[in-house]
Amino acid sequence: MLATVSASALNVRSIPNISGQILGVLNEGSVVDVTEVDNNWLQIPFNDSIGFVSKIYMEIQPQVSKLYGFVNTALLNVRDVPTASGLILGTLFSGTKVSIVSQIPDWLEIEFNNGIGFVLSKYVDLFAQTKSYQADVIAATLNVRQKPDKKAQILGQVKNAMKLTVEADIGAWSEILFNGSSAYVFNKFLKRIEPDEEQGKITVADNADEENETKPEVAESLTDKLQPLQILPVSGTSEQKKVAMTWNRYGGLLNRLSKKNEIDVACAVAVLCVESSGKGFEQNNDNRMIIRFENHKFWKYWGKKNPADFRKHFQYNSDKVWTKHKWRKTENEEWQGFHGNQSKEWQVFEFARSIDADSAMLSISMGAPQIMGFHFERIGYQSIKEMFNSFATDISAHINGLFDFFSDPMVRKLRSLDFEGFAAGYNGSGQKVKYGKWIESHYKSFKQIKS
Repeated sequence: MLATVSASALNVRSIPNISGQILGVLNEGSVVDVTEVDNNWLQIPFNDSIGFVSKIYMEIQPQVSKLYGFVNTALLNVRDVPTASGLILGTLFSGTKVSIVSQIPDWLEIEFNNGIGFVLSKYVDLFAQTKSYQADVIAATLNVRQKPDKKAQILGQVKNAMKLTVEADIGAWSEILFNGSSAYVFNKFLKRIEPDEEQGKITVADNADEENETKPEVAESLTDKLQPLQILPVSGTSEQKKVAMTWNRYGGLLNRLSKKNEIDVACAVAVLCVESSGKGFEQNNDNRMIIRFENHKFWKYWGKKNPADFRKHFQYNSDKVWTKHKWRKTENEEWQGFHGNQSKEWQVFEFARSIDADSAMLSISMGAPQIMGFHFERIGYQSIKEMFNSFATDISAHINGLFDFFSDPMVRKLRSLDFEGFAAGYNGSGQKVKYGKWIESHYKSFKQIKS
């Protein structure tokens, strides 16, 4: 039996009770197989195991033909019959939208090449057809992509305040009509137009208490309430103090985003501590955003085109490009290092910005998560300037950016507590051992004081 999530977000719990551990969240419109447990709870498959959701926030799906789905694996074979030995009719790529004809155990019958075919159901994320709605674009410009994937081809852009018709919401993406065809945009840059309803709230639904009263949990917008309900004492070793202060600053938002991504919040705390000691802004530097200017990146974005001028002002080790960074403002000055001192980092950055602003911003790592500027599009920004301005003024942008930056392999590494594997993706393979050990150490420190 299939059912559709009717709440904006629905908690998945470890047991059929409001006291059960929250394993994750299902978004509105998600479709899952359900088995009735009692009058209040449904059992669902969840992350290769099972979970439980409140029945009152699920709508039984009477017609499979009203479903569609998106391929969630790199390549998916379409077969002529629902068996692994069936003839392969073709292949679908990740993010491809499919229309569902019927459901068979472990398989889905789909429309394919003006006929039908069969695919394994575990490789398709299902959604129910929902009513379209109007939304305003709230970004300066917003990329329109061919598929709901940050790496998908950009078909064009829409501008601030443009009104779009949203056909469906798929997780972090919205499907729109663009030049007569389906296309996709990040829905965090859309504002739903609901003149008769209160806007801006996300209802995280759950079952009521044991007396079956309807008391859904209401979660603030993910940019609200940084601090956690539980404040930890800042004591113990220097590392324990660091993780406690980081938790006390951002634990509320970190906890919500960690649950959404199904990782231990201690992992997120540890990463922030290692990257920036858990700070996004430096109080002793006019409270400016913490940055690290990378000479070798500035070479890539500006120096290659201006090699003589670059060498007058910047140096780095050509073998290990992240080392031996030095600079000077004029040729008459001595070369000097600058890493480890935020005032000096900003001096170098401001000098580079006076030469080429965009190249300079692309060449810095920013804020608490120390995300490089050249990753601006990966974390949902339309330009490097937009990312810089957001990070320079809003700590919640740092925290959201951290999770937006996590790739699926990184998330899997954190779930399995493979910190070295995570660091290979986040910090680079050349520094994975060092950073992996640091992250693991901070993770253990947080678990000790939070237990």
